[in-house]
Amino acid sequence: MRIDTNKFKRDMNSVNNKPNYEDIKKIIESSHLNFLIGSGASRPYFETLGEVENLLSALAKENESANKKSVEASIKNHYFNVAIRGNLHIQNEDDPCPHCNGQLKQTNAAYHEFIRSLYTILNKRKSNLVSKQINLFTTNMDLFLDFSIDKSGYVLNDGFSGRSNPIFGTENFHNSVHKLSSHYEYKSEHPLFNLFKLHGSINWKKSTLSSGEFDIHYDYGLSTLSGINNVKIPKEECIEIEYEETNGNEEVKKKKTRTIQYLLENACNDTQNHESFLNAYSELVMINPETSKFQETTKSLIFYELLRMYANHLERENSVLFVVGFSFADQHIREITKRVVKSNPTLLVVIFCRQSEEERFAELFDSAQNVVCLTCDDGYFELNKVNERYLSKLGNELQWRQNTKKELTATNEAENEPNKQKEDEPAKQ
Repeated sequence: MRIDTNKFKRDMNSVNNKPNYEDIKKIIESSHLNFLIGSGASRPYFETLGEVENLLSALAKENESANKKSVEASIKNHYFNVAIRGNLHIQNEDDPCPHCNGQLKQTNAAYHEFIRSLYTILNKRKSNLVSKQINLFTTNMDLFLDFSIDKSGYVLNDGFSGRSNPIFGTENFHNSVHKLSSHYEYKSEHPLFNLFKLHGSINWKKSTLSSGEFDIHYDYGLSTLSGINNVKIPKEECIEIEYEETNGNEEVKKKKTRTIQYLLENACNDTQNHESFLNAYSELVMINPETSKFQETTKSLIFYELLRMYANHLERENSVLFVVGFSFADQHIREITKRVVKSNPTLLVVIFCRQSEEERFAELFDSAQNVVCLTCDDGYFELNKVNERYLSKLGNELQWRQNTKKELTATNEAENEPNKQKEDEPAKQ
């Protein structure tokens, strides 16, 4: 089934940009499924980047100064506290992260429902022309997707192979999983989640090779993350990155970010704690949130290969990319997506976003007919809303259809049983 993007967009316009469930349902049931997941999907447990990227980029342009390293430590410490540290608590909902926004159970529940719905869709959808694989591309380093897939007992392909000391390799993403029946040797494809961490992950641990590249090992104990967490920077040695401004009204508070000039002028002298923190932080296998990350990404063969695979999957005929919690602020991902949108007319990009963002995305993709924004007029289009309005709804519908089919089959067999018994009785002499 070829995606009619023009018809899809006309249908969206005909209902004032309200999501059309029936169109989404048809596309999901017949397309190669890809998701691009950004930091907005892990809200509110983790904060989004905010101004961290701009601050680090501005700091990189500053001349060397005595306070530069202290400012860098303060910015990265802030980012670590609000967007990374909480991974130590994801699997223990009774031990919440003191630096995060709370609501761990709600965020975990949203991811679990997201994965459960996708598994049902892969397993129950009608089409046999597309594989039972789904590609999850994410710039997030957190473990919500890993944990949800693993806890649900589904098959996860995260690029690692081996048991005692798993090593990452992009060649592992070409695998598929089949089940063979014991009686008739009937082979069927099993649903598979391919998880691509485009910017790295906190459960990756590197070992540098003689060539200057590095192997990535699976960090079961999150030793790198724990090592950073154990380096304590006293509060008085960190500059306040964010502050609240009241504008003369105590009831109206707005969170604002310091300028890089303010941070440099008010930083304390470089200390041993800052040096220790930055050394521990540098062990993370990740693309740092700053504008130079485009060059950093292309320098590393591993990250370059992950981007290439992202492009290859979007170039497949009859593919769909659902975008959740991603702003396309990342230059490398944005440019790749724009290029494929132009070169592959059968690709459909569906962006879940706030109503106020629709115009920006339309301008970003030059109003391409195969890019559609599904908007939400009641705040962020969070993951739980995507589940409720589309994925859970379709998953439950497919499950109901399967159960109804089984019930009808069982009923027909029961009704035919008396006739079968009569046919099996020997003829009377």
